Amino acid sequence: MTAITDTTATTTAMTTDELTNKLKEYDNIDDFIQDNQNNFDEDAFRNFLEEMLQRKNLNPTKLATESGVSVPYTQELFKGRKQRPRKDILIRLAFGLNLSLDETNRLLYLGGVSELRSKLRRESIIIFCLDKGHGIEEADELLKQYDLYAISDRDKG
Repeated sequence: MTAITDTTATTTAMTTDELTNKLKEYDNIDDFIQDNQNNFDEDAFRNFLEEMLQRKNLNPTKLATESGVSVPYTQELFKGRKQRPRKDILIRLAFGLNLSLDETNRLLYLGGVSELRSKLRRESIIIFCLDKGHGIEEADELLKQYDLYAISDRDKG
């Protein structure tokens, strides 16, 4: 089988599982990509960031200030030029946006890193601080209290 013709017009994008199952039916990746252009969401990370900015009434420059991530780096994220930010950069953005744990994990997932896990001491402290509405400074203090590296100790992006 070379290509599969889908004669039904879909108004909603397929789920990842549906698209994966469809991919397995193809013998040619070029045909699959051609036939499924409307199902790819390569801007999901940037779209989510923009949605959170709007919800929180911020702009990229203010987010940079709130999160301790450099303005140029933050602007590059919003232009889609930074594809794989480090996990701590994303966590800083989450604190800067005052995201919930679910929103933070969504940001991490879309950013291509693992979600926060309470089985790791450092990440338990970060989860605790996000859940209690603490800021990045309070999270850093708690992390240092437990001899763990602070979120803001790493480069600023």
